[in-house]
Parts: sequence; C-alpha cells; structure tokens
Amino acid sequence: MRLRDAVRADARDLAYLINLAGEGLPEYLWGLMAEGGESPLEVGMQRAARQEGGFSYRHARVCIDRGRLVGMILAYRLPEAIDPEDLEECPAVVEPLLRLEARVPGSWYINAIATLPAARRKGIGRLLMAQAEASAIAAGCDQMSLILAAENAVARSFYQRLGFLDAASLPLVPWPGCAQGGDWVLMTRRLESG
Repeated sequence: MRLRDAVRADARDLAYLINLAGEGLPEYLWGLMAEGGESPLEVGMQRAARQEGGFSYRHARVCIDRGRLVGMILAYRLPEAIDPEDLEECPAVVEPLLRLEARVPGSWYINAIATLPAARRKGIGRLLMAQAEASAIAAGCDQMSLILAAENAVARSFYQRLGFLDAASLPLVPWPGCAQGGDWVLMTRRLESG
C-alpha cells in the first residue's frame, strides 16, 4: 500500500468515497446542484475535479493497493473565521456542520475519510490519519478536528482510539434517505508541536 496526492483523474473515485463517508449527504446536495439531466455523481465528480473549494482533489490523499485506489482522506486547514452570510445561504442540512466548523477556526479539518468496503480493517484508516497529522503539523496547526454522526459508533470509537475527544454537538437535520438521527458531534485532538 502507498499513499499519494490525489490527481484530477481520481475525481470519480473521490466522489464515490466522499459520498460513502458522508452517508449520502453529499449525493443529496449534489442532486440539488444538478442541471440539465446531470446525475448527482456527475456533479460530485465535477466538484472533485476543481482546483478550488473544500471538496477538491487538491485537498485529498489517496491510498493505492495493487494499483487500485482503495481509500482517501480529504483534509485542509479551516479558515480563521466563517462569514455569517455563508450560514444564511447554505441548505438547512449543512448549517449545523458549518456552525461546528466555526468552533475550531484554523484547525486541520478532516472533511472525509473512507475506504472501499472490501479494503476495510487493513490499517488504511490509520495510515491516512497519520498522514493527516503530519500534514497538520507541517501546516503549523495545533489541533485536528472532524465531525461525525453521533450514531456512527464504529467511527467514533476509531477516532477515540486515536485520541480525539468530543468537543461540541448540534442536532442533525435529516435529508431524504438519511439513515442517521440524533446529533452531529465535533471531535478534536490537540497536536504536539515538534
């Protein structure tokens, strides 16, 4: 297994994996953006292929196993402040996520991490998280952050084993097809400086 920076040609895999990580929320949002008969996945691919924005291949690292992309992590430094107008213009399902992100300005944010189902339990998640930590330290961040559904006990346990602690929560706003309920939970981990 090896890690590499994602490239534009990885856009289809990135869109698939970020939707897997986001439990269908990305596909719902992409469906709202679709025009002229585009599928939600096509919109996701276009967004992943962009140079700018949080969901861009430029923020992703991928894991390759025997020539196949089997996992990815999408992570970047959050801005120092979130514009309140961003909250007014966003879909209601996204607002609690942005409000939680606003609590950890400047942190290294794990937007999404996912592996293909057949590649799970092989250490890929730990490998990707170790890479994210190294990137966070290199960027001068003193904290890592992520958000997950409180009901996702497997992921929550994984992050707790890596030293992440619950920092805040807000009610999840369900979307069509949403399998989760309850709250979004912001988890953080302080980083040791070099």
